[in-house]
Amino acid sequence: MPIYDTHAHVFPSVRERLQDQLPPGFVQTFDEWVQKTTVPPGFNTLKKYWIKWLETLEQKGKSIDIETVAGFQARFHPQMFKVLEGLISTVLGPAQTLQGTVAHLVESMTTHGIDKTVVIASGVHSPNEWLLDQAAEQDRLIPVISLPALPPSSNVESYADELERLIARGARGFKIHSNFDNIPGDHPAYRAYFEVAKAHSKFIILHTGCFHVPLYKNSTPPSLLEFEGYFQEYPDVKVCLAHMNRDQPEEAWVYMKRFAQLYTDTSWQTSANIRQAQVAVGHDRILLGSDWPLLHKNLQGDALEVLRQALTERQVDKICGENAEEFMR
Repeated sequence: MPIYDTHAHVFPSVRERLQDQLPPGFVQTFDEWVQKTTVPPGFNTLKKYWIKWLETLEQKGKSIDIETVAGFQARFHPQMFKVLEGLISTVLGPAQTLQGTVAHLVESMTTHGIDKTVVIASGVHSPNEWLLDQAAEQDRLIPVISLPALPPSSNVESYADELERLIARGARGFKIHSNFDNIPGDHPAYRAYFEVAKAHSKFIILHTGCFHVPLYKNSTPPSLLEFEGYFQEYPDVKVCLAHMNRDQPEEAWVYMKRFAQLYTDTSWQTSANIRQAQVAVGHDRILLGSDWPLLHKNLQGDALEVLRQALTERQVDKICGENAEEFMR
């Protein structure tokens, strides 16, 4: 039986981020720019050092020192510094996003014996279209999309049309993250999530638990009560309560006892809490989740180790394999 990590993320590489930041018409491709022999003043020095420097940072999973980068402004061509400014705004954030590339995830999966990973889009930092492109090229990735960027006036039908388009491109599920989405539970987008998931047998991953993240648009912990109506109305739509509600897992277990279609994953949980979850709701609806790479590069291995400390070998095998396949069926 394959081993599944049902909660992880991937982010574009430094090279991909730079490509996105190049001004329209400046060059056709990033590689073309790298190979150019005649460039504006200041570019030759930049070409010699900065690509190796950035890719070294990516390999080490380190963030970029904004003061160091800003100090280059006087030395480099103004047009290229605009690219650097765009890079700063795109790359700065959790240092681990630099090491969260597809190549590094696949390396982690191979190291820790994980066969397939559910990867979740993250707005502008890991866009839906980019993620679907990556999953189309790497069959070990199972893509889950985040909230589509539609006009504020969009209705359920508009969201449903966009979700169906993304399903046709390969989306396997949808992510509700109210801290990033910054919309209420009764928003048309979420109604569309459940309608389309029901029609196309897709699953939903619902962010739960209290986290303090500077990038959040809304820092209020998600309320499961906001989604209870959907659980009642759509009993056939499987929903994973991601992170097991983190520091208050008991609330997740209460809802799981009431609604048989609810699952949870083990990311951010201790072995003690996982053992208690098994007592409270059994192990048939627990999934392995790591949230890679948002703590460190060995997070998938840690997630497996915590699970193995908590439960028996047979239970772990079921959680990592059969449960995941049932959830995504």
